[in-house]
Amino acid sequence: MALLPGRFLAMTAHLGMLMRMGGDPPKSESGELEPGFWGALGGSLALLGVEFLGFFSGVSMFHSGQSLGSLGAHLGALVGLTLGWIEAWDGPALWGTLALSVPPAVTELLLLGRVLLCHRGAL
Repeated sequence: MALLPGRFLAMTAHLGMLMRMGGDPPKSESGELEPGFWGALGGSLALLGVEFLGFFSGVSMFHSGQSLGSLGAHLGALVGLTLGWIEAWDGPALWGTLALSVPPAVTELLLLGRVLLCHRGAL
């Protein structure tokens, strides 16, 4: 229960940083946009959307394991993206921080699947 506000704030801050990156995308040394940047950004936003869906639907809102994992991943991604933005990291360095959205979204999908398949009568 105590992780609930922290998880929401971490996910919202991660969303804000991703939106900030989309508004002014990082350029490579040659001044061109990094290849695959929009795909990575779109994928990260989609995975974050899956997490918000599970969070606001209540499926994982009070699941302590999901909350702790999500909180750690999103705070790590937020710190990494912020440092990458400030220090103008190149594309491969940012890919690792963008990939931090994958594990919490996968576990969120597993929780959603479990609830939808095992508790049909409750919905």
